[in-house]
Amino acid sequence: MKRYTTLLFIFTLFFSAFLLHARHPFRIPNPDNPIVSIQWDKKNTDIYSVQTPYVRLHPLFTFKTDDFKEYELPKTISPLDNTRVKIHHDTLSALIEHALYELRLLKKKARRKKELTHFKIIQHKNFNYRKSCGLIVLKFKKYPFILKLFMERPSTFLSFRSTGLEPTFFFYMGGGANRHLSGFTRIKNRSAIKKKIKQQRHWRDSITFPRKWFWMPRKQKNMILEAQNLAGHDSIKTVIPGVYAVIADEIDLEKDIVEMPHKKKSGMIMQLCNDLDMFIDPHEKNYVFTTDPETGKMKIIIVDTEHFPTMVGILKEKSFKNHSRWYAYLAGKCLHDMFFQTKRDLFNAQGKISALALM
Repeated sequence: MKRYTTLLFIFTLFFSAFLLHARHPFRIPNPDNPIVSIQWDKKNTDIYSVQTPYVRLHPLFTFKTDDFKEYELPKTISPLDNTRVKIHHDTLSALIEHALYELRLLKKKARRKKELTHFKIIQHKNFNYRKSCGLIVLKFKKYPFILKLFMERPSTFLSFRSTGLEPTFFFYMGGGANRHLSGFTRIKNRSAIKKKIKQQRHWRDSITFPRKWFWMPRKQKNMILEAQNLAGHDSIKTVIPGVYAVIADEIDLEKDIVEMPHKKKSGMIMQLCNDLDMFIDPHEKNYVFTTDPETGKMKIIIVDTEHFPTMVGILKEKSFKNHSRWYAYLAGKCLHDMFFQTKRDLFNAQGKISALALM
């Protein structure tokens, strides 16, 4: 009960911050504030802009479309439990393309009728059906893979309140961070975590990950993200995709699961995250405790490898005794970042690179 009371308090604090942060509609922006603009990578397309002191060079201009090449979906992949089966890239791609088509039509349907032909909808809390934007998590019906699909266009990318409450807090805490940008970190951070774990005797034999690959549509449309007057730059640009996805192995949540007291499990997760410099979110749903069928020893599968310092703007190493203190820290940081930064604080933060950043 105490745990739920703590979470309710944090949610109330966050929700109050969201309501109170509304600005007067006639308040004139400071002309020295950075201007961030985005448009399609084509001539004569509409430009969408915001002027705000809360954005930073990182993460807005750290990632780009070319980052996908190293980790793109190969021509064929096999399920983990049957390496003799070969699934062709074009087969999976056709299913995803059809899902994109259906998602753009779903905005006309009632919520109870939101279904896809080839996928089961797993999570959509950060997805806006009406505008067809945000992050939606899907499961292939025919294949043992999970699809995290990221969809944005210039008219929605900077509209951080359109996909839920969490993206609003991430925007202020992470200097303009959003799910579309953080998706770039999921595979690179997986590699960074694996390197850290290899150096730690306590974890090296007990941590594993699902495989992950990037996917982009056959007819990819890129967006040009540009900022003026940001961190000493008169102008800076990057190119990012409007649509992309992360494909990962599906984890069987009913097979060989290890049962243990909640307190022990929570403590192990927090210790692991501390040892990994909080590179991953300690949320308990991101970890699956299972038994290795070959050795009989316990394994921890890290499901979500989104780089959490990018999302919440953590600039240096931190550690936490338990989840309650972690949540309290996030609540306090959110409150500070939204309300208690001076103009000088915001200006100095524009070019500051986190010691934990993925570069």
